[in-house]
Amino acid sequence: MPDSSGGNPWRVAFDNGHEAIVIVQDEVFRVANAAAERVSGYPVDRLVGRRFLEIVHPGDQARATESYRRRLAGDLSEQSFLFRMIHADGSLRWIEAHSVPIEWEGRPALLGFFADVSVREADSAQLAQHSRMMERIAELSPQFIFVYDYERGRDVYINRSVPAALGFDAAQEAALAPYPFSRLCHPEDLTAVLDRDTRWAGVPDGGVDTFEFRLRAADGSWRCFRSLSTPFRRDAEGRVVQMLGISEDITDQRRAEADLRRSERLAQLAVVTSGLAHDFGNLLTPILGRAELLLAQLPSDSELRVHAAAIRSAAGRAAELLDDLLASAGHRTVELRTVDLGELTREIVDLLRPTLPAGVALELALTPGLPPIAGDAGQLRQVLLNLLTNALDAIGGRVADIGQRGLVRVATARRRLDAATLATFAPALHLTGDEAIELSVRDNGVGMDEATRARLAEPFFTTKPRGRGLGLASAFGILRAHGAALAIDSAPDQGATFRVLFPLAASRPPG
Repeated sequence: MPDSSGGNPWRVAFDNGHEAIVIVQDEVFRVANAAAERVSGYPVDRLVGRRFLEIVHPGDQARATESYRRRLAGDLSEQSFLFRMIHADGSLRWIEAHSVPIEWEGRPALLGFFADVSVREADSAQLAQHSRMMERIAELSPQFIFVYDYERGRDVYINRSVPAALGFDAAQEAALAPYPFSRLCHPEDLTAVLDRDTRWAGVPDGGVDTFEFRLRAADGSWRCFRSLSTPFRRDAEGRVVQMLGISEDITDQRRAEADLRRSERLAQLAVVTSGLAHDFGNLLTPILGRAELLLAQLPSDSELRVHAAAIRSAAGRAAELLDDLLASAGHRTVELRTVDLGELTREIVDLLRPTLPAGVALELALTPGLPPIAGDAGQLRQVLLNLLTNALDAIGGRVADIGQRGLVRVATARRRLDAATLATFAPALHLTGDEAIELSVRDNGVGMDEATRARLAEPFFTTKPRGRGLGLASAFGILRAHGAALAIDSAPDQGATFRVLFPLAASRPPG
């Protein structure tokens, strides 16, 4: 190395540079500048003559030796070498080294430049840790987190597979490529969801746009989603190029809200129906009583007896209607006893078998040995008759259309009352304990749309040409009075399944 005489500029740069400069020969420091002392903490006279591996962390020594030998052999493919240096104070510092082979005193050596990058590496490690944390949060999140690029017309990032979450297998998901969302989104919602200019007009950076849309699940049903999105990147003209969004499935929330509204509506109907039934009963009682009195007093050959009998018959039918109204309102008196639901079901099915139309089968799948439920056997018979009659009516004249036999399947089973089970049923106050008995009635009839399902419990609502609309309404009222929970699964042309959970007799509170 030239000395400082004559004002050699290279020597001035060597002595006063901020970057550590060293010459290493035979793996030993031969020359070091003042900056090397600042970086390593060792005075120059203690650094020179020391093997360079002595200040390298043991975990990096093998790499350092390999890099040194390759450099010395003329391999310059490695731009820099990063290692942990043991500082004179015992701490570890991250050092970035650059080196080139030279001749020193007639023998091969390396000219090295060292820079302390500990702060940079600490920031990089913190950033990497933060990035890993965010990736982990995204992986665990039940929501879909995505970045949609309008220019590419697809998501450039999404944390979860949308098709997989909707029940599609890997092969089905591959068939939905290249952008599954566009194939699964409801046609009525897709244009609004992917609209750019109208949606983001007036929305500043940091502003949030909220919208809802429907996605088709693997079973053909539509799931409802809500998305919160914000501008993520804009072009030079300020137009949104990418949006960042979070979407969540709110189908169950919407169903719960609909169930609540329906329950409130039915509660109001029950109050009105109960009041009407009470007033109707007050009017009916003297009519029926006087008709009976007339029949008792009129001579057997009186022409008026036929009229009195007609009045009594009409009043009797009106009393039956009154009873159905009270049942639909849930105000009919319930006399709870222990009931074997399996035996009761078999009794009603045997009663109906002789009346089945041609081409229709009634199948039983009763689980033996089920514990009893708490119920009023007479009212539960009415429920079973209504559910089975409704199923047979749904099959009706469709037997020839579906190309197979009409089938009504009645089953009983024991069910655990876990959160997943109860989530599919309308709430019931008396479903306590860990278990319940499930009764299901399934048919392959015409099925129902969502609007029809929502009104089944309403008095006087019917889809039949001739009907009062009180059959299912009274059945549902009886189920409410029994503390049972109800779920209805149906779609047009897909048949219907009515599922009822009854509390066990041992878990049903008195009263």
